[in-house]
Amino acid sequence: MSTNNSAYIGRLSKKTLFAYGCGDFASNLTNTFMGSYLSIFYTDVVGLAPAVVSAIMVIARIWDAINDPMFGAIAERTNTKKGRFRPYIFYFTPFLALAAVLTFTTLGGRGGAVYAAITYIVYGMLFTVVNLSYGSLSTVMTTNPDDISQLTSWRMMGTNLSSVLLSALSPVIMGAISGKDTFTGQSYFITIAIYAIFSIPLFYFVYANCKEVVKPVNEGQRIPLSMSLKAVVTNKPLMLVFAMMIFAMFAFFGRMGVVIYYIIYVMQRPQYISLFMALPSVMTIIGIFLTKNYIVRWGKKKMTAIGYIGGGLILILIYFTDPSNFVLMVVLHALYGFCCFSFPIPMSMIPEAINYQEDKLGIRTDGMAYAATSLATKVGNALGPALALLIMGAFGYVGNAQQTAEAMSGINLATNLVFGICYLLALIPLFFYPLDAEKNAKIQASLDAKRDARLAEAKNK
Repeated sequence: MSTNNSAYIGRLSKKTLFAYGCGDFASNLTNTFMGSYLSIFYTDVVGLAPAVVSAIMVIARIWDAINDPMFGAIAERTNTKKGRFRPYIFYFTPFLALAAVLTFTTLGGRGGAVYAAITYIVYGMLFTVVNLSYGSLSTVMTTNPDDISQLTSWRMMGTNLSSVLLSALSPVIMGAISGKDTFTGQSYFITIAIYAIFSIPLFYFVYANCKEVVKPVNEGQRIPLSMSLKAVVTNKPLMLVFAMMIFAMFAFFGRMGVVIYYIIYVMQRPQYISLFMALPSVMTIIGIFLTKNYIVRWGKKKMTAIGYIGGGLILILIYFTDPSNFVLMVVLHALYGFCCFSFPIPMSMIPEAINYQEDKLGIRTDGMAYAATSLATKVGNALGPALALLIMGAFGYVGNAQQTAEAMSGINLATNLVFGICYLLALIPLFFYPLDAEKNAKIQASLDAKRDARLAEAKNK
């Protein structure tokens, strides 16, 4: 590997960008399916009460608050010929696929809840190992700001393409297996097994084509864990990104996890599950494509704010709209999906925050920084549906039953109004985010100068 400065600035090939996008496609084959169907699998197949499901998800996220930073510290201290992060993708991908399948198996009797908790927590731990390592690659593949933005865009294209595929195919596959309107446990199991198997070669494609070339300024120095942790929690831009992602992902994944209840019980149109779950993802892809030039022209903060405001207000409008108005529901769900173009933008702020910290403190913590954002993703993916289920349970929801008017009101509240407000709350930390294109350019120039000085010093020794 070249050690001159050009190694850090070199542009990424289209193949490399495409390969990186395949990583989130692979990740979301299992994770999006789980986010969309695990709650209803637990309540309507396993037979767990909404409060029990919420408790399982809360316990898992408490453990993640410990596990994710711990693994991030381990990963960024790993030193192999293949890099710091790539080996974890190679060795742990098959175990992640197996854990996803086991999460959609059942254990009868009183042990059902315990088994559900164990398999879900194990899946979350393995997801951290693979997905945090994958996410961290974007900070060590290049320092070119255009390529970093491209990596984020390709990643989100992979996310949304997999969401479209899963939203369209999953109800069809499960319906064909179950042979009836309600999905059986076997239909969930076979469907997740198909997705898990396909995810493995895709992750290996990422491993083969995404190389680590960026070395920390302090490479070779042993940084105490306490110092790394302090650097992360005192990194103002990173903590603001973490806060805005908590609110936004809470809203995004929370709604995705319970919208199926709204379609089945409130709209009473189970035959249109595929349409209403796929349409927002299709519109998100269109939104990302149509707005990408405006992100450069208007800036990340402004475009993110437009997306959050639009998404929040549309969900609030859906809450007040008659669910029997099919055409209006289609239009509003399409507009909501379009506003989710803002979803990838905060992820492109993470490398900026990492560079800010390295320039200010001389400590680069790619792994622990991505652990914070990985935790935000998983908090949203679990606690969003958990809160919604608690609300639904409080309003009298009963699985596989005709819902009362009060229960349907609770489903509508939990699916739309609560998460619409969450999008608007994400504007608060976004407002205080301090970095822009000019500041980022100065930080990168400073880091390049420090690396050059370090290389020159090493040659003179």
